[in-house]
Order: sequence, then C-alpha cells, then structure tokens
Amino acid sequence: MRMCDVTVLPGQPTSVRTRVIRPDTVLVSWQPPLDGGVVTGYMIGYGEGVPDVNWRYLERHRRNVTIRNLSE
Repeated sequence: MRMCDVTVLPGQPTSVRTRVIRPDTVLVSWQPPLDGGVVTGYMIGYGEGVPDVNWRYLERHRRNVTIRNLSE
C-alpha cells in the first residue's frame, strides 16, 4: 500500500485543454498532477480580460468543467 504525504502541495494539472462549444460556452479538461501531494479539489478561475474574476471549486475526481454564459 502506497502512503500519500498530505503535507506536500500537489503540482499543477497536466494536459490542460480548452474547446469552444458555442460562442458563450467553453469546455476545459485536464489530467491530475504527475507528482506532488494529494489533490483535494481544483479551483478554476476565469473572466473577461482577467482570468480570476470568477471562481469555481471542483471535487478532486473531476477532470473537466463546462463554463457557460461567457461574454461574446
């Protein structure tokens, strides 16, 4: 059994991809970090001109999110 060190911060997600679904909708997908600590969840920030105006928290098992109602 492999033990995880919860005191070490996980690295960044890998293979981050975006895909435009509609003019106001984007799908963002990723893979978990290759090394680092235990992932307890993801925070994704987005916004017009500033990437962190809006935030969403996602559970650790999520690997994608659809962002809707974006400005055209």
